Amino acid sequence: MISRKNLSRRTFAIGLLTAGVCESATPIINLKARKSPLVNTGSNLNFFQNSPRKEFGELDSLYFDPEPELSGTTDKFINYKENSFFRPKKRFSLKLRNVNTSETYSYRIKAAFFDNELNYDVLDYFFRDWRENETIKMDRGVIKNFLKICESLLGSERELEVDVTSGYRTTKTNEKLRKNNSKVAKNSMHLVGRAIDFKVRNRSIEKLEMVAKKLTPGGLGIYSGFIHIDTGPYRRWKA
Repeated sequence: MISRKNLSRRTFAIGLLTAGVCESATPIINLKARKSPLVNTGSNLNFFQNSPRKEFGELDSLYFDPEPELSGTTDKFINYKENSFFRPKKRFSLKLRNVNTSETYSYRIKAAFFDNELNYDVLDYFFRDWRENETIKMDRGVIKNFLKICESLLGSERELEVDVTSGYRTTKTNEKLRKNNSKVAKNSMHLVGRAIDFKVRNRSIEKLEMVAKKLTPGGLGIYSGFIHIDTGPYRRWKA
């Protein structure tokens, strides 16, 4: 009888601990989203039955980031070592919004029990090429740099709203963008999932630039409405 009671207490304690771990990086369904809410379904990446798509003629010039051309192809930098380590210091939530599709996704991170275990599958899907509806394994370094910048902008708040302009791009998408704007890089870091373009609501571009300069060891581009970060070679530019 005594051993049975001890086992029950031990199981109960493990259950409590496990519950804390599971909350470390938990997706939250946004019921107020205009589109279907993005839900974590494990290995199933078909979060939307009907993903909205736009014609290229509808695209605003905001989405043509004139990224400096790299010498050689992006394959040259494909083995570039992951250059970021992320361990959150705060418990916070990110409300991500794809400005092209209006898809929204809330991502909650809890510092306690956190061991760099992010739900990359759902983030890979969120940063997908929405025009071709194709995903890639996003570079883990660029995602961690992105999260570090966001956490640094929290201040005393516990939630941040982030508008994502661009993540992964297929070659087909990039070539179409180049036809609309010759300054789009042929060897863009977006092609290998190592770049993210975004802005943070209620934070000025100047503030975003100041934080990003400290936390982006790779490429950093500053635009009037967003910034570009990547894990390519160190370089800085404004457009």
